[in-house]
Amino acid sequence: MIQHYLKVAWRNLLRYKTQSIISIVGLAVGFTCFALATLWIRYEMTFDDFHPGADRLYMLFQTGHKENTETLYANTRYTALLAEKLEKEYPEIEASCDIMTFWSHDYQTEDHHRHTILTAGIDSSFVKMFGIRLLSGTMDFMHESTMIAITSETAARLFGKEDPVGKEIWNSGGYKALIGAVVEGWGEHSNLPYGALKSTIPAPSIRTWDYPVYYTWVRLKNGVDAEAFKDKLYRQRVKLGDTGEELTQLRLMPITHCRYEFFWEQLPIQFHYLVMFCFTGGLVILCALFNYLSLFASRLRMRIREMALRKVCGSSYSRLYALLATEFVLVLCCSCLLGLVLIELCLPAFQKLSGVQGEVYVESLFYFAGLMLLAMLAFGLVLNHFNRRVFRQSLKGSTGKRSQQYFHRSSLVLQMSIGLFLAFCVVIILKQTYFLRNKDVGMGRKNTVTMQIYSLDQAQEVADQLRRIPLVSEMLFDCHAMFPQTGSFWTDCADWEGKQPSDEAMHIKTFFCGKEQFDFYKFLLLQGEAFSGDEVDERKLIINETAAKALGWRNPVGKAIIMKDGTRIPIIGLVKDVNLSSPTVPVDPIFLDPYKYEARLARAEQVSVLMRYRTGQWQPLQTAIDSVMFQHFPNVDYKLYDAETMYDEYLKSESTLLKLLSFVSVVCVLIATFGIYSFVTLTCERRRKEIAIRKVNGAKVRDILFLFLKEYLLILVVASAIAFPIGYALMKRWIENYVEQTPISWWVYGVVFAGIACVVLLSIWTRVWKAARQNPAEAIKSE
Repeated sequence: MIQHYLKVAWRNLLRYKTQSIISIVGLAVGFTCFALATLWIRYEMTFDDFHPGADRLYMLFQTGHKENTETLYANTRYTALLAEKLEKEYPEIEASCDIMTFWSHDYQTEDHHRHTILTAGIDSSFVKMFGIRLLSGTMDFMHESTMIAITSETAARLFGKEDPVGKEIWNSGGYKALIGAVVEGWGEHSNLPYGALKSTIPAPSIRTWDYPVYYTWVRLKNGVDAEAFKDKLYRQRVKLGDTGEELTQLRLMPITHCRYEFFWEQLPIQFHYLVMFCFTGGLVILCALFNYLSLFASRLRMRIREMALRKVCGSSYSRLYALLATEFVLVLCCSCLLGLVLIELCLPAFQKLSGVQGEVYVESLFYFAGLMLLAMLAFGLVLNHFNRRVFRQSLKGSTGKRSQQYFHRSSLVLQMSIGLFLAFCVVIILKQTYFLRNKDVGMGRKNTVTMQIYSLDQAQEVADQLRRIPLVSEMLFDCHAMFPQTGSFWTDCADWEGKQPSDEAMHIKTFFCGKEQFDFYKFLLLQGEAFSGDEVDERKLIINETAAKALGWRNPVGKAIIMKDGTRIPIIGLVKDVNLSSPTVPVDPIFLDPYKYEARLARAEQVSVLMRYRTGQWQPLQTAIDSVMFQHFPNVDYKLYDAETMYDEYLKSESTLLKLLSFVSVVCVLIATFGIYSFVTLTCERRRKEIAIRKVNGAKVRDILFLFLKEYLLILVVASAIAFPIGYALMKRWIENYVEQTPISWWVYGVVFAGIACVVLLSIWTRVWKAARQNPAEAIKSE
């Protein structure tokens, strides 16, 4: 019996092969999108869940306020003594540690090959708290400043199968590091994927409250009410020894949440965009499923004689239902197999983009099975729609036309609504992305490049050679850059002119920026005057709009910041806000400070060279610089940062979402359009004689076309009335995440509607035109 059902089902799929193919492909694409998005979501939500007591591990943040919005700072005002103090004073804390920082170093081995290694600066409390496992060597690296430990993955990359313990590696600055141990790494499934560990335990003489660290972690004891402790820590004040300073409004964030709450800028796509992609995958499935079911219901009317004959031959209603269900299950199985093929084809690109590793097919099959069960439930509801009474009527010759028309039209409205909704979202995302890439950011970001040279004694010679490159139109040597940000720090602004008693101290980002940098980046001056170059003798500041608003100044020029020692630093200018990070992050309050003495002290182990180049010449310039460095300075490490490329990286998440949604929206529109085309084809087959009689009675081709166009234009209008309000509500909320927002213009609705209408009308016109041009005599004579 099952074999017979499968043969009949397969023959029906081949009979309507075009409709079957589009249904199978649509379901397969939807299955693939949904499965991959779900895999990615699960991968993102399980970051750092392998640590001992991961559910009790928290990162410490200090709360700040920016334009009435709470902001969390992980590296502001924390000290090397804070973790120790918290562990002593709060019995709820089981362990704590400080992480100095994570930095990337380019190291060379004896074969002069360069390798970039992410190094974590730690102390013994970090090793104990996170359970770092020693694989070979000793823990002496925790007590020797010239020793480091590397992970087994780094050891294999640097030395292959050789034992790395006792070998030396060094960077371009001349720093040599002796490898004292090999430790177990955390791999890439962590927010802290170190490749090497280096002790940063300060000497007792400098281990003070002013000694900086960047991240503080705590692990709560078993049984501690985490929410109650969070509230307690937020309300209390933590005194910083005898300095008189206090930390207030401290917050704790679970380590498993840091991936998409704090480290989100490292993601190729933001977490809620993954949820959106998963949701759109579900919409594709829904669109393809209803497309198939509506066509299935239409074909069911054309198989009345077949069903009647089977009933006369003794088939029961349950067997008829089983026959129809077999055809649907066959479609689902074909979709599942095609979905697995699509996953295999997409897997390399998917893993490169998402970082998901390991076997994905078993989990994908699990998701497919769940989706197939839901699809079978939907199929059961459709069969229930054609209940025994309707089915008996159809076997007697009554088609139940009105009921089937309602179902078909509702299905088409749903499909077109999904297609219009996704197309509308894609246009809005494209419009916002274009706006962000081309808006005025308040400074001359375009055509600028920063070169960081890691050999201080040869930096001047390198700059002299680079000046000779014809593509370089302007150059600054040994200056701090905005892309990437160098020479910046957070200033605790405790007093200023006009401060009210209720005003709290604020954190304001300070950039060392002299006259040369100010002119190079072409800051847009709104009030006051620019730097003149004499600010070394008389310190002055220029602030941005956000800082002026935070300090309560409408006209900041002439006002002053008051330092702890009573020194007044006057404000000489106001510049337009400049967004130096992701467009979803509010602009920081900024001081531009030209005090060169402090700028020299703030310089790290590299020299920054700023260059401006001719428009559209970034790639040739990069090639020219690489050629100069290879010929004249082969042993000098350097990195190039194009400001426009870096800003595009901030929009990487939006670009990825745009590509994904564009693909699925095209699929949905094609499915809906082909659903209309298929149904028009079936309708033309049923109404061949009607069309022929209308032609005999004088109807022209355009009159017959109008009969069909009128119905489907109405469906498109109804679908637009559903899709556009929902799309507007969702995309309006999405756009509000950005500091700079593009308006949702009226023409967007017209473009989306006109584009979908053209595709739909073209599909209807081609099929109806063919039917209307047929010889009426042949149609009337046919049965």
